[in-house]
Amino acid sequence: MKNRIIAFASILVATTFLFSCSSDDDNTNETNPITASAKYKDVRSANREINAAVQGSMNNPSNASRSLKNSSNDCVTLTSELTDTGGTATITFGENCKSPDGKAISGTILLSYKMKEASGELAFDITYTLENFSFNGITVSGSSIATYNILDKKFVTNSDFKFTWDDGLSVLSKNTTSVEIVINEASAESYTLINMDTKAEFSSGELYTSKTTTPMRVENDCKYVVSGVLVTNENASTITLDYGDGTCDNVATQTDSDGNVTTIDLDVEENFTL
Repeated sequence: MKNRIIAFASILVATTFLFSCSSDDDNTNETNPITASAKYKDVRSANREINAAVQGSMNNPSNASRSLKNSSNDCVTLTSELTDTGGTATITFGENCKSPDGKAISGTILLSYKMKEASGELAFDITYTLENFSFNGITVSGSSIATYNILDKKFVTNSDFKFTWDDGLSVLSKNTTSVEIVINEASAESYTLINMDTKAEFSSGELYTSKTTTPMRVENDCKYVVSGVLVTNENASTITLDYGDGTCDNVATQTDSDGNVTTIDLDVEENFTL
């Protein structure tokens, strides 16, 4: 049972990390360089690093800090305890922890996960909460929960984080994402379909939302989203991103509110890389 718990934990959190990267990087045309551009980049980066740490701890405890530029071997510590139905874990960022772009990270991530069998439904839940957490001097609080239906190979994640700066500005970041793993029984090959509905609301009034109108498709052997449509609203501006026809390439098409069409390079981090 414990081996099965660990295996499903790895699948669930890895996909949660995937969502974080795609949903948090889906706003590239911020209108206000102070509140909606420079500061929102930190919101995206913080979400990325939180989920990267969780992913690393669940997949392999020794790799909990693999995405960080640590100045100390003791920068990130992990403690965990397994039970027959789930477990708990704590990830602690110590002194001098930094993100890949050199921004300071401190605080604790508390994880709780469990397997449940009820009414013939086999499901797996994971919850992680931030405690005394800071990213680049920004206070980050809140939690995320995911429910994975193992039999249907489908799960839903809900994240609710708040970012607060020293000047009093804050952002409420809410994300709901559903994922379905589709398996071709004849070939045993699989791919993932992602639907998302996200919102980031600044206390100063700026609002960012994004929603899939066609599910985004992710292939196991391709690092890019190969198809799907994501519509992003940035205050009064709407951007539609079309990932293409299923071909594995680094190209997507972006259409703005005025109908202007541009080609997007997905190898650029701010252009929706996973």
